[in-house]
Amino acid sequence: MSGWLVRHHRAILAVLAVVTIGAVALLLGPGLRYDYRLEAFVASDDESYRTYRHFMDEFTSNEVAIIAVRTDDALSPASTRLMNDLIGRLQLLPAVQKVQALAGIPPMVRRLVGDRLAGHRLVRDNLLSSDGRTAAILLQMRGEGQSSADRHQTVARLRSIVARAQRDYPNAGIIIAGPYVTLIDMYNYVDRDLLVFSVAAFALLGVTLWLVFRRPGPMVFALGVGASATLCALGAAILFDFSATLITQMIVILVMVLSVASCVHLAVASEETAAAEAVSSPRELAHRTLRRMLAPCTAVVATTAAGFGSVCISNITPVRIFGLLMVCGLVVSLPAALAGSVRLTGRPRARRATGGVQLSTLLIRAVRWAGNRRVTVVLLFVAAILLSVAAFGRLRFESDFVKNFRPGSEVRTSYRFIESNLTPVGSMEIVVRGSGGPILSPENLGRARTLGDAIVERHAPIRKAMSLADLTTLAIDSLPTSQFDLDNRLKLARSVFGPDFQRNFLNADATAMRINLRAVEGIDVDDKLALADDIDRMAAGTFGTGFSTQVTGLYYFYARLVSGLLRDQYRSFGLTLVAVFAMLVIAFRSIKTAAVAMIPNLLPVLFCLGAMGWCNIPINMTTAMMLAVTLGIAVDDTVHYLWRFRAEFARTGDYRTALEATSASVGRACVFTTVVITGGFWILMLSQFLPTAYFGGLVGFTMLGTLAADMLLLPVLIITFRVFGRPA
Repeated sequence: MSGWLVRHHRAILAVLAVVTIGAVALLLGPGLRYDYRLEAFVASDDESYRTYRHFMDEFTSNEVAIIAVRTDDALSPASTRLMNDLIGRLQLLPAVQKVQALAGIPPMVRRLVGDRLAGHRLVRDNLLSSDGRTAAILLQMRGEGQSSADRHQTVARLRSIVARAQRDYPNAGIIIAGPYVTLIDMYNYVDRDLLVFSVAAFALLGVTLWLVFRRPGPMVFALGVGASATLCALGAAILFDFSATLITQMIVILVMVLSVASCVHLAVASEETAAAEAVSSPRELAHRTLRRMLAPCTAVVATTAAGFGSVCISNITPVRIFGLLMVCGLVVSLPAALAGSVRLTGRPRARRATGGVQLSTLLIRAVRWAGNRRVTVVLLFVAAILLSVAAFGRLRFESDFVKNFRPGSEVRTSYRFIESNLTPVGSMEIVVRGSGGPILSPENLGRARTLGDAIVERHAPIRKAMSLADLTTLAIDSLPTSQFDLDNRLKLARSVFGPDFQRNFLNADATAMRINLRAVEGIDVDDKLALADDIDRMAAGTFGTGFSTQVTGLYYFYARLVSGLLRDQYRSFGLTLVAVFAMLVIAFRSIKTAAVAMIPNLLPVLFCLGAMGWCNIPINMTTAMMLAVTLGIAVDDTVHYLWRFRAEFARTGDYRTALEATSASVGRACVFTTVVITGGFWILMLSQFLPTAYFGGLVGFTMLGTLAADMLLLPVLIITFRVFGRPA
């Protein structure tokens, strides 16, 4: 196979060049597709999603944007003019389905209802703050029917309207927030991260490779392979109509650094082959280098692809797409690196990377120290394991979507402003259906009011409950006692809040009603799910037989989504564990060797979880992939180390001599690749999207732990278990 690669490397590189050019054409042409719908996050057959989607279709769209205005007096004539100015501009936007604001209520109706309107349950802390200084404009958007481009343009126009109002009314504080806006902001962060990461990755890798090799050949080779694999992965996203996701920007870093790591191993192997063997031509040097490196490089890509491919079992659409595109990039990187290494050899003379002798000497001393102090090494790693396990109880899930953004970001600032001055943005819904036809009756409105008050009193995270009953108490505090009274009160409510406002709480055929609960964030996912279960029981008990109740809403749906991440993480990690072990057995043809190889790679996974616990880093959409991906990447250097050790042991017949030779050669390449991979992952810490930053920091930290395990613990295990038989 190595001879075939040498003979046909030009054809392979030509094909890859054509594919890469095609990927560039796709990026410059159609470009990456963005999907801002909820379907972009979860499989459409997910039960909790179907429930939430049906709720959205049945009642008024829950896609909301909120504009909050802070003045000295929100009801003053000047503030009213400001609000009416905003409302007039907002109503011109095609995507705005409905505008709700206290200033938008006709003056005649406001005089009829009187002062009680400002203190009404539907207004107080919803459209008007308790201190009377903050007024809100609630925009119900047209929702899922909009195209992604229309959504992006709508948010841009909303921000333009707010910016103009801020210029026209400099004494007022005006902010914009809400789920509709936050989703677009999130993708804007992704776009900026993609640009920043691309530039930073090339700069960092270029500097690192130059410091390692001090000549342009290996640097251009590695960067070219990494760029080709990355462009092909992004091109595949366009070709297969995958939408860009929250974690698309990580592909740029991951494919790049993993491809470069393979190239570094090949470049170091080429130098060592030239130094150790008499070769007469570049072709012979390439042939001998590939003969040594083809199998371990293939095994490394296979195990890494298994780690990323395993996350495709997730129900989270962005995670699945991420796994597929990573596998695509890795598949391209392997032939590119192998064929490209043939062009790398140049003249067959030995070249040592800068610092090579000093680093090799240091690694030889380290492996001697580990071999002479095996008990000490084992105890050190056992202590690290215990320290990591002790932090498992501190692991937590993050279900507050806003906390995915940095504390100083505009998204976090806007949400804090709204929650501190108005009502919490988190929305949990109770849908009540009657089995005997229409549900609209005085008795059912009384049950809805009783249930809402009981929930607020019983559960501290629930700060406000609103239902159809509140529409009937605009003029009179008490609830209606007859159907005639109920109909008249709803007519008054429609004149105050508009003819469509009733659809917020009652479906079109009046067979189901909605009770809206406003909930604060900051509680654990398990507590959110327990809260929802208790609310469902309270609702069923309040309405009794003849009615069905169901809890849904974005607050509950996102909690269910995050909860499923743990299940997905365990499943994908188990799948990766089995796949990696099977590949190691095939590669080394030994269960014992494969088992020994797994030990130093499982430990960094424990260290990663421990670091998450001690550093209070939550499990979320991105960090949930950590275990499988970390194992898939961590095993790479172990494969190279064991592969080289087997060859050295066959040559020398002595474990310690073979270990020293392996550490001095492959160990040096492992250090170089760890520097490249760790630096590449730590670039992700620049992200404005905190899950991405956490992911990069943790994987980089884990790679350092993997290097320590490979350089110290793995030699101890090799000597102790004599994985390749007894010495000669």
